[in-house]
Amino acid sequence: MKFRIGDKVRFLNENVEGEVSRILTHNRFEVIDSHGFTHITDEKELVRVEFGFDPKAGVPSETAAHPGMEGISPTPPASPVPTRIIPSLDHDQTLYAAVRLHNEKAPLTTDIDLILVNNTSYSVVFTASRQVEDMRSGIDAGILQPRNEHHLGVFSQDEMYRFNGFEFQFLFYGDGEYVFRLPAVKQLVFSSSDFLDPEYIRLLRGPDEQTLLMPLYVINAEQTPDLKNLLEKYQHREDEERRRSSQNAKGRDRSERFMLTRQKDVDLHIEQLLKDSSGMSNAQILAFQIRFFTQEMDHAVVNRLNKITFIHGVGQGVLKSAIREELKKYPMIRFGDAPPEKYGYGATEVEFF
Repeated sequence: MKFRIGDKVRFLNENVEGEVSRILTHNRFEVIDSHGFTHITDEKELVRVEFGFDPKAGVPSETAAHPGMEGISPTPPASPVPTRIIPSLDHDQTLYAAVRLHNEKAPLTTDIDLILVNNTSYSVVFTASRQVEDMRSGIDAGILQPRNEHHLGVFSQDEMYRFNGFEFQFLFYGDGEYVFRLPAVKQLVFSSSDFLDPEYIRLLRGPDEQTLLMPLYVINAEQTPDLKNLLEKYQHREDEERRRSSQNAKGRDRSERFMLTRQKDVDLHIEQLLKDSSGMSNAQILAFQIRFFTQEMDHAVVNRLNKITFIHGVGQGVLKSAIREELKKYPMIRFGDAPPEKYGYGATEVEFF
């Protein structure tokens, strides 16, 4: 075996240095870089270094890493750098997570490459982490330029089963004038069965190599709602509804009327939202549920609800975590677990101030 725990190494195809922290199966190693982020990579992608890396000097050679080998030509990498994904895509203003199979003939057991693809006109500051319930384990962070991509690491199927998907955080900016966008937090959850769905697999490098593209953020489809304009648009209708409600409820207690007309329960179980979801992957189901949740929150703000309760179920807590991350973006609200005696332990209650 070429490397041992504690060896100082650098990546052949990336400007990253670190230390071997764990030896994995199939000639793979876990490396912690100088920023504390964890990478999992093949042995052929690493080279041992003794004196650190000088960016002006380029990639260190085998002779620099192993004194006494002067005059011997370094061995080239075992395999070429994978074909880039960006050239195969139309400019659709989308941030993708790309999953590339190491062995397309064994999609349920092979290792995968996870690649972040910035197919937008924005420069994107990103963080990527694995999520285990409320905890996060960092994978990588950096700046991804427009129409560019970044390899986040190699993961085995067993590793993916040990955590509840990936979480990405994005900040958007441009060199010149650009439309401001709020920071975004997006979850990515997928399973091995997604690799078998021909509807979502795109051939990018000939018939023998497959990459699964999963949209994380679509610029044109995720405009931040203008709450002021929404309120002005529906103000007249709300006044009419309030007058009618007041006329129909004469003689009743005012607080009782308020509570009866200003609360709403929303069931986010997919079988309640769609007649048939059998053709959807887990990631698509979650994305649909989050979009429906966002629409209901916008309606709640416009209609000035007092309270709204989202029923998401218990499960693995992925949907619960996703909607609570979205709720953090809304001002003047308070949220927490809904009363268990009424909803059990699978609902989140949101109160508006």
